Amino acid sequence: MAIGDKIKKIRVKRDMTQKDLGLAIGFNVRTADVRMAQYESGTRVPKEAVIVKIAEVLKVNADYLMAPAIDKTEEIIHALIYLDELNQLKMEAEDYTTPEGEELKRIKLSLTYLDTYLEEWYKKKKALENGEITQEEYYEWKVNWPDSSSKHKEIFS
Repeated sequence: MAIGDKIKKIRVKRDMTQKDLGLAIGFNVRTADVRMAQYESGTRVPKEAVIVKIAEVLKVNADYLMAPAIDKTEEIIHALIYLDELNQLKMEAEDYTTPEGEELKRIKLSLTYLDTYLEEWYKKKKALENGEITQEEYYEWKVNWPDSSSKHKEIFS
């Protein structure tokens, strides 16, 4: 998802107008809504300092807004290839058969802390499915990660 789409989605969830958000981050009354509309449409890309202000006002982690849009499987593979170049990625394979009878390999990726973070995410998703947390709580956990991550705090404190 592009940064403008993320800003708009969160702004709408927060019941803010483009003008409200623009004013809150310091734009003047004449240009606040226009500038936010430009960011949301992708006509302009906000500078990092502006993104940080937007994140503060919207109460989300700025890294969530700045994370690259990964819309295709190929982009995920390219990110993994990059991590492999840094010698941070380990891979293992095990054979399995699909319900249709096709023989494939299940690939296990190992990356520092990845399993820990994925386990925490899995538990959050299961809690949502089991009705233990609301869709809103789950969404807030995602847009504020890693600040909302208990595992991240354990590892880096």
